[in-house]
Amino acid sequence: MKYRPDYAIPRRTLLYILVFCLTWWGIFALTRHYLDGADMVENYAWGMEWQWGTNKHPPLFGWITAGWFTLFPAGDDAYYLLNQVNLAIALGLLALAMKRVLGWEKVLIATVLTTLVTHFGPDSGFKYNANTALLPFVAGFVWSLLHALERGRARWFVLAGVFAAAALLTKYYALVLFAAIGLAVLITLRPPLIPLLKGSAIAGATALLLVAPHIAWSIQHGWPSLHYMHAAHEDVAEVGGFRAYLVALAGALGFSGVALLAWGGSLFRLPHTQAIAETRPPRLGLSILVLSVALTVLAALAQGISPVSSWLIPALLFLGWALVDLTPTRFDSGILARRTYRFGLAYLLVAVAAAAIWERQYRAYPAKPAWALPQSIAEDVTRLYRDTYGQPIEYAAGTFPLPYILSFYSSDHPHGLYGFDLGGPDLAASPWIDARALKAGNKVAVCGTLSFGKSDDLACPMAKTLFGPPDQTRQLAYPVYDPKTRQRGLQRYTVLMWKPRGSQ
Repeated sequence: MKYRPDYAIPRRTLLYILVFCLTWWGIFALTRHYLDGADMVENYAWGMEWQWGTNKHPPLFGWITAGWFTLFPAGDDAYYLLNQVNLAIALGLLALAMKRVLGWEKVLIATVLTTLVTHFGPDSGFKYNANTALLPFVAGFVWSLLHALERGRARWFVLAGVFAAAALLTKYYALVLFAAIGLAVLITLRPPLIPLLKGSAIAGATALLLVAPHIAWSIQHGWPSLHYMHAAHEDVAEVGGFRAYLVALAGALGFSGVALLAWGGSLFRLPHTQAIAETRPPRLGLSILVLSVALTVLAALAQGISPVSSWLIPALLFLGWALVDLTPTRFDSGILARRTYRFGLAYLLVAVAAAAIWERQYRAYPAKPAWALPQSIAEDVTRLYRDTYGQPIEYAAGTFPLPYILSFYSSDHPHGLYGFDLGGPDLAASPWIDARALKAGNKVAVCGTLSFGKSDDLACPMAKTLFGPPDQTRQLAYPVYDPKTRQRGLQRYTVLMWKPRGSQ
């Protein structure tokens, strides 16, 4: 099969991206029977408020989630589709960025190798969160920046600033990536300094203008995202010092294993090109990857917190590009592209077969696992409240993440209330919902866990202290099965209901 770089390979690259994303969407839609218990429902609950921040992250990916579900009914399949659309956009923009310095054959190779990073497929390819939401904005920043350096026009630097602002409004970690990308461009491309400084000023001013409302909100609320960073991640001294960094790097290397095997296997006995050896393009992708990983480790070290491999998801977006940069120019890139492309398609076929086996095993379970109960819980709590009071639920509290589960799955989409910190910011001074929950009558508290055989004895007493005695208390019980221990049991949940204000 002869490659025609004028149109065939760009079309094949686009086709592969679409097939990859649609295949994984189908796998998740058909075989994954629950959302992530916290991150994804949490995104939706935050996005409902349309505010400039949350207790954990900047607001953009929450807004995108809430906006998406104004177009689609709230449900698992539509959520998985959101992440695959997000990934397809990221891979498309990355391909355009790589084309600024590579030929289309190498762009195809790099694209396929990138998709073999398991973070983008079987591991967390279903999960739309702060890490994955960064991907299209980072790829778009690189693409527009390279365009700006080549064309020298202000509008491309403005576009780079827009992508930079979107990335910062998704996760502050984007600052590390900007530093890595900027240093990589300086080292490998060596652009004229004065135009680069002028363009950087334009991009920076654009980004600052767009991020300013979030900065003002964060100052007003005491920078909750920065406090969360230290609260959520262990002090590195408590988890073995530098061993924590080695564990994170080893995890990232493990997630890259399939891509590395595909790359190495495709090079095996690869014939040398008959053409005159081409000039090696600048190793921009390799520089971005190495600097992103190094600066991530240094940033964690500076903050004194233990890193986790998932932080490197945006950095691993450049793995395929880096592997192409490492490929000797003497090898025939056309044959390498064909081999890599076929490996990518074979990988998808194996994934489909494995998913079919997984689904068959799931259907053989005598009952649902406890972690697959969220939608049933939300629907049953909503039915109980409506049957009792004839009104929708406005606010939901309880054991984390059950309030957010109600926010997403309940047809009432109540505001989810995080935690019961009586003296802190979670209620009267909440950064993402206000004290209306303390005044409104249409509220419930749901207490229990999604872990087999475990219960929660704290959330309901705290809800009674906060909201006063409930009007009614109900119990929900579900037969469940634990695949790990092969045991059956009953998973119980307590539902506290407060009658609507003004009702008799």
